Amino acid sequence: MQRDFRYLRDKYGEAGARDIFESICVELYQHKYQDAHSIKVSRGDGGIDIYIGNFEETIEVYQCKYFLDGIGDSQKSQIRESFKTAVNSDQYKVNNWYLCIPNILTIDETKWWWNWKTKMETEYRVKIILRDGSYLLSELKKHNLYSYNFDDELSILLEQIREYLGETKKYYEEEIYELDDIDEIDYTDCMFIKKLESAKIHEHDNCQREFFNAEIVKASIESKDNKDDIKMFRNLGKKIHSVWNTQYIRYTDTESGINLLANVYERIEDLDSTTLKAREDISLLAKKGILHQLANDCKVGWVKNYIERLEEYIKEKE
Repeated sequence: MQRDFRYLRDKYGEAGARDIFESICVELYQHKYQDAHSIKVSRGDGGIDIYIGNFEETIEVYQCKYFLDGIGDSQKSQIRESFKTAVNSDQYKVNNWYLCIPNILTIDETKWWWNWKTKMETEYRVKIILRDGSYLLSELKKHNLYSYNFDDELSILLEQIREYLGETKKYYEEEIYELDDIDEIDYTDCMFIKKLESAKIHEHDNCQREFFNAEIVKASIESKDNKDDIKMFRNLGKKIHSVWNTQYIRYTDTESGINLLANVYERIEDLDSTTLKAREDISLLAKKGILHQLANDCKVGWVKNYIERLEEYIKEKE
């Protein structure tokens, strides 16, 4: 599944996403350049998140801003201040100044950027370069860093399932879906488990089994690369998401998600042979597991404010 930098906010919250975004940029540029370094965050960091070069000479300065929702007046002010701090520093001399952001600029934002960039380059004789979300994602993939930062846990789980079943190209029969022995696969750090526990659902052995079954179905379909089957599985996921959404919009509990989970389970059971009817090898267990796949992708949750509650839960764990 293709993920962008919004995934960081869904997974870590706004504050956490800012730190993770900067860490990803540091990792990328240290992978690209041997002399790339980060600066410890402090009030006197001199407007640098990453630099390349030697402070005794001119350096390349990188500023990382997690401006996910666009460039408004506040963001423009932060960009101006960061640049002015860097070019007016008496601790180093800037050769080129880079701005790394997770989004792609709109037409209006692009007009502002080029107008400001042109003025600043003329005034300070420093080249200003934008590295937007599209560029950063492309570079992460080029240097084999994308999967690790965005969906490595799912890749690892899928590989564990394939190893557990012995081969990657096997067509799995339904009796395999009912396997109970999944002790060799650890789901503890998976997002769907964190979603459950943050909603005070701590008895989740069945949820793990359902997720396991759904992953087997997914692996089976993807291994055959049949476009019709892939489309069918995606549509099934959309239907199950719709079932969840109908129950979610009228759910009010902000602490416990046990009733919401039970209500969605009941609707999936009711619709199993009608709206959610699919290939015979996709069991009811797997359909419930698709629900937890959606939770793992940060598309569903079990309390009304599930994103905020998840952030609190992760902070408590840390």
